[in-house]
Amino acid sequence: MRQINFTLAEKISFTAIEHTHAHNFGHLILPLQGTLFLRTNQQVMTVNDQHLLLLPPDCVHTYYAKERNEFLVLFIPGFMFSNNYNAGEARHLELDSRWHALRYLMLSECQGKKADTAAINHLLHYSFRVIRQNQESPSIRYIHEYYYVNISLEALAGLEHYNVSYYSQWFQKKMGVTPQTYIQQVRLNEAKRLLRETNFSILDIAQQVGYEYQASLTRLFKRFEGTTPCNYRRQFYK
Repeated sequence: MRQINFTLAEKISFTAIEHTHAHNFGHLILPLQGTLFLRTNQQVMTVNDQHLLLLPPDCVHTYYAKERNEFLVLFIPGFMFSNNYNAGEARHLELDSRWHALRYLMLSECQGKKADTAAINHLLHYSFRVIRQNQESPSIRYIHEYYYVNISLEALAGLEHYNVSYYSQWFQKKMGVTPQTYIQQVRLNEAKRLLRETNFSILDIAQQVGYEYQASLTRLFKRFEGTTPCNYRRQFYK
């Protein structure tokens, strides 16, 4: 197995032949042209003009490309992950304005015959900081934004690029409850806020947090609060 003791950066083009392997170093893969298809045991991802990928060490993955392509690939020693990155799973990230700037700077450091390792390390440390600042998972962010609509498990799993069965296990391990229970808790917290801060009727509040009938909200309150929405509001004003 190839050993990496310091950061390397290369422009790489991939073929249409599928390759499967794992290694004791990680990758940061930034798109320059085309699409790279990659999958692990739990995830299916693409790296294209909209997304990049952080692949941790010892992660078995299969990859290929179907068209003309080129990517900036950073080879990252395993110890940098242990110091900067907690999760052992791949991170599929949106290529936003910060990543556009980081990609430009990394490319600039790779233009000469020999890449400036120190400069790339500085950029990589900043990259890990950007990732840590966006650690909230897409599916959890989606729940907080769209708790008031019917959210399917398939849609949530798709946001994380997981299959449904693995997503349920992953979510419960990460959040301590099932996805459905988490959605109910988010709805409950919003209903409690509306009961405290507004004069909306119980039915109005139920419908604002995603329930068609007042009875559904009442059942939710009895399950988690041991009381009804009316009693919760009454006790708050007392």
